[in-house]
Amino acid sequence: MNWLISYLSVLFVPIVISGAIYVSTMDVVKTEIKRANESTLLQMEQAIDGMLRGIERISVEISLNKPIADFTHATSPLSDSDHYELFEIANALRVYKLANEFIEQIYVRYENSDTVISPQERMDSRSLFSLLQHREDVKSEEWNDIFDSRYTRAYTPVLYEADGKPVRSVLYARSIALHNPGQPSDVILIVIKDSKLLENIRPAEGSSVVVMDENNRIIASSDDHSFASSLDYGRMKEERGLTYEYSDSGELAVSHTTSAVTGWKYVVLTPAKVYNQKMEYTKNLIYVSIVLCLVIGGFVTYFFMRMNYSPISMLIRSFSGKVGVPFDGNSNEYSYLERAIDSAFHEKEEISKRLKRHNDVVRSHFLAGLLKGRVESSVPIHDSLAAHDIEFGSSDYAVLLFYIEDYGKYGDADGNVEDASKKRLLHFFITNVVEETSRENNRAYMVDMDDSLACILNFRQDDPERNAGELMRIAESTKDFLYRHLQVRLAVAISGIHGEIFAIGQAYQEALEALEYGMVLGNGETTNYSSLKQSELESAMDGYYYPLTIEQQLINFMKTGNYEKSQQLVEVIFRKNLENASLSVPLAKCLMFDLISTMMKTVEDMNAINKAMFMEQSNPVDRLMNCRSIREMKAQLLETLGQACTIIESSRKRDNQLIDQVIAYVQDQYRDENLNISRIGERFGLTPSYLSRQFRDQTGEALLDFINKTRLQEAKRLLLEKKRPVNEISRAVGYADINTFNRIFKKFEGITPGKYREMN
Repeated sequence: MNWLISYLSVLFVPIVISGAIYVSTMDVVKTEIKRANESTLLQMEQAIDGMLRGIERISVEISLNKPIADFTHATSPLSDSDHYELFEIANALRVYKLANEFIEQIYVRYENSDTVISPQERMDSRSLFSLLQHREDVKSEEWNDIFDSRYTRAYTPVLYEADGKPVRSVLYARSIALHNPGQPSDVILIVIKDSKLLENIRPAEGSSVVVMDENNRIIASSDDHSFASSLDYGRMKEERGLTYEYSDSGELAVSHTTSAVTGWKYVVLTPAKVYNQKMEYTKNLIYVSIVLCLVIGGFVTYFFMRMNYSPISMLIRSFSGKVGVPFDGNSNEYSYLERAIDSAFHEKEEISKRLKRHNDVVRSHFLAGLLKGRVESSVPIHDSLAAHDIEFGSSDYAVLLFYIEDYGKYGDADGNVEDASKKRLLHFFITNVVEETSRENNRAYMVDMDDSLACILNFRQDDPERNAGELMRIAESTKDFLYRHLQVRLAVAISGIHGEIFAIGQAYQEALEALEYGMVLGNGETTNYSSLKQSELESAMDGYYYPLTIEQQLINFMKTGNYEKSQQLVEVIFRKNLENASLSVPLAKCLMFDLISTMMKTVEDMNAINKAMFMEQSNPVDRLMNCRSIREMKAQLLETLGQACTIIESSRKRDNQLIDQVIAYVQDQYRDENLNISRIGERFGLTPSYLSRQFRDQTGEALLDFINKTRLQEAKRLLLEKKRPVNEISRAVGYADINTFNRIFKKFEGITPGKYREMN
């Protein structure tokens, strides 16, 4: 049933795709119609705006025509010369009309003489009004403004009577001249039939075009306005755009643009049925494809589902008869197979675990005895190895010891761990890493030995140089893997290579000795017993690096509170002694005692207050004597150095505060003629010599020079700001004698006070 539902759900993919194709096709059709509408709008805008610009140019030319403009002064009744001028005006209007095929008629109305002249006839205003009937959607005020205003320039929809029938037209009205006080409101009237506006416009099939003015009136339309009745000029706020409207005829796509000449809206209306007509064939085709998918796809689905189910059915019958897990016909076949397989594997794993648990314990006991040199003499060694599934491929053996110095992610803030399960888990990780690293070229057997892990390594080949490299590779690979993945730090010790199985106990003792050496030095390196013996011989001859000059430098840096220099020097001492791991354990302990002695010498040279403070905070003797390794010794020494330098530095800061107080006192009392070093010393309870020395050490300047410069700074300001005599200024800044003032001023400024005032 699950398969059947899954296969049937695949059939919905082509159905969804068909729907997506239908929607995409509809979008394409709408996009094409929109593109066609935009093309029609562009054509309308160019054609009608061009026509209207031409009409406006003609109206300007008519208003500038001299006979037409001069006749504005004629009054009723007209004279013979006036009639002649009217004849010339009619001829001129005829020429203007013929020059533009869009113009239906041109009228010029003169207010003073109540005369209306056109290319064919002359009439009065009443006759003109009868020809130009204003439409119901044109307000009377708007109509009257055309003829009564001193200056007008506007388009208005009218019903123009042509051949005895009212025809929808557009009237363009323009005053003959600009508005001047007392000038008659003579106006040029140009009539354009609305059919002329859209004469050359061909909208897309099923679409119609409409021209609307700002008052929501239809100026021209390509149909009977049935679609245009729902349009609203106010909703088409943007200059160009596409909106969707609903009318009695259904949904309309309304594309519009705005005339730059008149502000009219040119609109193209496309009914939704145009889309539907174009999409009908596609929709029917999609319906047919969906039906075919369901019918043919359903049959194919059922056929292949039954065919694929046959192997599963056979497996069910086979398992239900052999595994002993009954099959319920209503349950899921996969769930049943999973339960049956899990049951079989679980039973197998339980058996394997029980066997392996006993084997591992017995074998670990045997290997531990082998490492400690306790082997039963009653049983041949090779029989014992075979009984415990241990196989050695050559006669070369070595032992590696792994000790966890820092438990990394598994430990607390100090890198230790109390949980026994975490220790067992880490031992398991180390065992697997060592065995995996050794598997290619060697045989490795891991044993828990107290707090460390021992590895008995048997080499496949008798090649001493290659085997020594293998030992180092295994040690470094294991350390690197544990640190990269778990941040666990290992101390690794390597024994020498021995040529018989009974020497494994001796190799274990060598590894223990190397491990102790590595832990005392704390250098984080892998300790090799062979290199250890050689380095002990060399170090016994060379000693260690810590000359008297270096010790004196360290003491001097500490006394000045320079922690950075002290730290650099300690780093040099440890690097020179440990970079080649050449120190023996006894010499390493001697170096530790020497460094403790240096620290105590420096502490003794501190003043009583600083010394008491340092001993109370740091307790350096106990901390340094309790160090178990050179690395720990280095960390504690640097920390103690930092505390000592901090105390010394804070003492120097107190001296700086004293100098700041002296400077403030001088700046406050410099006007006092009796101000000198002795008086300042009395103020702060210090001898003049000590005060002068401290001031020069902290500022790099003599105290007496600072007093003189402070006074001269104020004197220069007074010399420039006020027209006071020099002797008054001298007394104002603390000099009782004008000669002394002149001498000191010239010493520091190079010129006399009077010359300074004159130059500035």
